[in-house]
Amino acid sequence: MAALLFPSSVATEPAEPVFVIRSAWAFDGERFTSPGVCVVRGDRILSFQAGDAPHDASVIDLGEATLLPGLIDCHTHVTAFIKKTVHETLPLTASLISDSAAESALKALKNATTLLANGFTTLRDVGSFGPGVDVALRDAINHGLVIGPRMLVAGKSLAITGGHADDNARAPWVHVDEDYESAVAYGPYGFRERVRKNLKAHVDLIKITATGGVLSHGDAWNAPQFNPDEVSAVTEEAHKFGLRVAAHAHGDAGIALAVQGGCDSIEHCTGVESATAAEMKQRGTAMVPTLWASESIIAQAEGAVHYPPDIVEKAERAVAARDAGVQRALAEGVTFAYGTDCGVFPHEQNNRDFGLMQSLGMTPADILKATTSNAAALLGTRDRGRLARGHLADLVAFRGDLRDGVGPLAEPPAFLMLGGRQLA
Repeated sequence: MAALLFPSSVATEPAEPVFVIRSAWAFDGERFTSPGVCVVRGDRILSFQAGDAPHDASVIDLGEATLLPGLIDCHTHVTAFIKKTVHETLPLTASLISDSAAESALKALKNATTLLANGFTTLRDVGSFGPGVDVALRDAINHGLVIGPRMLVAGKSLAITGGHADDNARAPWVHVDEDYESAVAYGPYGFRERVRKNLKAHVDLIKITATGGVLSHGDAWNAPQFNPDEVSAVTEEAHKFGLRVAAHAHGDAGIALAVQGGCDSIEHCTGVESATAAEMKQRGTAMVPTLWASESIIAQAEGAVHYPPDIVEKAERAVAARDAGVQRALAEGVTFAYGTDCGVFPHEQNNRDFGLMQSLGMTPADILKATTSNAAALLGTRDRGRLARGHLADLVAFRGDLRDGVGPLAEPPAFLMLGGRQLA
């Protein structure tokens, strides 16, 4: 008994596993190198010299593949929308529609692991439909209860009355509990209180819907919805507490409103004009373009899914304005961060934006930077997005030389490691 209570020696911890990962090529978050060598100890990157590994380290030879930091999707919706009435049910993917918070949570885990299987080891979830589901999932992953990508979550999106993130398709005689209500406010002090309520719910960032949207009923997709003093109130309050602000915005007037109000990223950023793009560059405001989202609505409308004609028309107008805006932003040197709006379309399609970005003239290096180092900088996470000593061993590799094009990213990765644990 005494030996159990007072052991004569402290038990030694098992040695952390060490891996030497080799590949023909690598992208470190800034540039390509050849060959690729990365030494991992435990959950961190140790070095880029195989000689730094012990003799008994495990060697993983990926051959003709490109090794990358784990990919980051800055605009996701993994929690399933909880139907309050049939009036609210849009023809979204089945993975984004549920009848309860419990079902939403289960679907959210499935959606998150689907994105992980595409090589995305970090997600920014910018608007939860299930009360507290995004926070609970993030925490369950962080505590090791389930395996999934690292998450930063926004909770409820902030909206004006009748705005894009309000329940503007709900029958007027239906009333729901506050937990299920949209985060609607009026005036700068009302929105400061909404920021504080989201902060109380332990979110990582704030999301506002600065303009109308494609999938909302009864609003103009590209018309500003917030007033300038309301945007400034949100950003001032969020930044005071160290939270960043993402702004859903279509159309140059609404984009300019969000940029001038101090938002940290513009989601969609459809149809941005050169002057606004130049201000984004000057301020360091990131653009998260979500290229496949509007296009997918048109594609689904031609198949088994039947969107109302007004929504299809808005999607067509958004796609028509999309490419010119991207070109203007590229010309002005705006920082791009990869984001997809998955949930509007099936989550397994969140890798389709890569090809669209390349078709608009972005180089493979710029595309990969958008989904690694640029994305990590936007999220404020300094321990990922690069192959660097001390960074998290979140790694992914795709077949072939990605300097020749990002086509391989449309397929599942050849190798996937999360925190030093090989998953694929």
